[in-house]
Amino acid sequence: MISRAGQLLTVGLLLLSPATNSFADATVSIDKAWVREAPPAAKVLAAYMVFTNSGAGTAVVTSIESPDFSGAEIHQTIVEEGLASMLPVARLEVPAGQQVALEPGGMHLMLFNPVRRLREGDSVTLLIHGAGGWQASVKAPVVRYSAAEEHRH
Repeated sequence: MISRAGQLLTVGLLLLSPATNSFADATVSIDKAWVREAPPAAKVLAAYMVFTNSGAGTAVVTSIESPDFSGAEIHQTIVEEGLASMLPVARLEVPAGQQVALEPGGMHLMLFNPVRRLREGDSVTLLIHGAGGWQASVKAPVVRYSAAEEHRH
């Protein structure tokens, strides 16, 4: 189970199949990565995934970029007095033995200004950078959701 405190720590990003990257005393796998398909004129898309740290130390994601977008930022959705807002997150910490999820309605990756129209079935490349100089390249599928499904972003 992912703790709310773990979710409020800071985040990173995506992949099509599980990947493992070792850095310091942390071993992180990233799975369940996907990008929500957006209308053709949309300038911002959202991406989601789960980071699992099976190592003995805290893993830190410092930034994410993508050749498919002009920029990317991790955001946290906060609801106060019935109003939702998104706050940028500077880095993601994944404590030893824990998971941190980027998910609809919570922490997520914002992808700005796609360089091409992305449709269901396409994939997005994400380059994840971590403290200590480690890097990972992952792919995330673009997934369409119908109006009947809950849309919390």
